[in-house]
Amino acid sequence: MINRLIIILMVILFSVSFGEEGKDYKSYVLGTSDGNIILSESENNKYPLASVTKMMTLLVVYNEISKGNLSKEDRIEIDEEVAKIGGSKIYMKAGQKIKVDDLIKATAVHSANNAAFALAKHVGRGNVDNFVNKMREKAKDLGLENEVEFYTPTGLPTNMTGKEMDKGTAYGIYKLGIEALKNDDYIKIASQKSTTIYSGKIKLMNRNKLLGKEGIFGIKTGHHNAAGYNMAVASNKNNIELVYVVLGGKNETIRDKKIISDISQFYNENRRTFLLRKDSPIDNLYLEESAMKVVEVFPDKDFSKIIKKDSKIIFEIKYNKIELPLKKDEVIGKYNLILDHMTEISGDLVVRENILNKKMKFSEFSI
Repeated sequence: MINRLIIILMVILFSVSFGEEGKDYKSYVLGTSDGNIILSESENNKYPLASVTKMMTLLVVYNEISKGNLSKEDRIEIDEEVAKIGGSKIYMKAGQKIKVDDLIKATAVHSANNAAFALAKHVGRGNVDNFVNKMREKAKDLGLENEVEFYTPTGLPTNMTGKEMDKGTAYGIYKLGIEALKNDDYIKIASQKSTTIYSGKIKLMNRNKLLGKEGIFGIKTGHHNAAGYNMAVASNKNNIELVYVVLGGKNETIRDKKIISDISQFYNENRRTFLLRKDSPIDNLYLEESAMKVVEVFPDKDFSKIIKKDSKIIFEIKYNKIELPLKKDEVIGKYNLILDHMTEISGDLVVRENILNKKMKFSEFSI
């Protein structure tokens, strides 16, 4: 009996372990760039970020540029510590002076650890920990202090840095992605399939192989053994902008396939629709005593929403007791917009021009 229980317990433990190891990803979030979550799984669990960390590194660097503390034309002298940084990197040597702009491009496009470290050490006035504190302050400013933990500017693993691994939730990186979209310079660089540095002498290829597919652009890839295959991308298609974050992908192919599949399915099933426009009538009202007979009736506001392509839209309209004449923008009733059997929004019905009694002359109507 005891042996049987032991065997059962071993099977259960093996199953749990195998199930965790066999997952294609650890966490993901798909949402719109205005903060509406569409799909998610384990989005509040923290996992190693790897080079996705460089999203914050670049945001801090651009923040220093906007403050006037740094220029893209500045040149940073490389020291021995920076030159020895491993992992993904660009050619550099101690004593070399490299433009900030080249280091930004190398960080954003090629995920060069030595470039990110050079920027961090320079901004931190020779102390990378000072820069990491700026990363943490930026996270706090964005309300993400409980979502992300930064220890390095590169995302490299502990065995290469002697620091704890940078960690974060998929939800936190999703929010960071929304923030990155506000920086046109960053997104423009991160969305290039290739770029050049050192006055065009060296060409760098973007590690994001999904650029241009399903409207995908930006934002950052990341990988090391403890983290798996991470990625944050943005997409804009059919007037809908999305941000998608995957952490802990089993491999690059599985990660990329999931991103493309989920984004493609979303665009196939959904559309952004202007359900209300202030300049577009939603009803025609017959008024026997009016000079116009048929009066166009308008909503009081514009309203758009992402909806399923087969969604059912119904307007419930109720008019007040109407007495002529009517003044432009006068409220004459109420509406409810019913979307898939639920009231989505309510408002006032108005006329967009003066409506006279058919017996009146315009000169008799006081506005």
